[in-house]
Amino acid sequence: MNIKRLIFLALIVAGIVAIIVASGQEKKVKFPEGEIVITDGKKSLKLRVEIANTPLLRSIGLMYRESIPDDFGMLFVFEEDTRSGFWMKNTYVPLEIAFIDRNGIIFSIQEMEPCEKEPCKVYYAPKPFKYALEVKKGFFERHGFKVGSRISIEK
Repeated sequence: MNIKRLIFLALIVAGIVAIIVASGQEKKVKFPEGEIVITDGKKSLKLRVEIANTPLLRSIGLMYRESIPDDFGMLFVFEEDTRSGFWMKNTYVPLEIAFIDRNGIIFSIQEMEPCEKEPCKVYYAPKPFKYALEVKKGFFERHGFKVGSRISIEK
């Protein structure tokens, strides 16, 4: 994809998000739902997730949510490996993000803090990834998952 087309698509998505936010509709955006299983050795956990699988849904993510359940996540799915960054603008809950390769292996986990005013920190994976999982801060330690744990998408 050439750079002009990529910039054009990014501007379109940004415009759509701005319209949704300005109209107060961001809370009404419906994400597909599914389940993933996180495993590490003999330990496994089934987790309910919302799926951000389009540019629009990925740009909204967990913005504007006052709280999220402890055992809930948002799975960001990309069509191909990416180096996209994540930020916490208009996100009120401290989160952790796991960057996951195309084989379902977690290779990086980072803590992300809410951003009250710009400029907001952008969080990047150390290498390209196919999936990213955002969960409430403390999730991975609480459940004993770490870099090297595996994610499989159930539905």
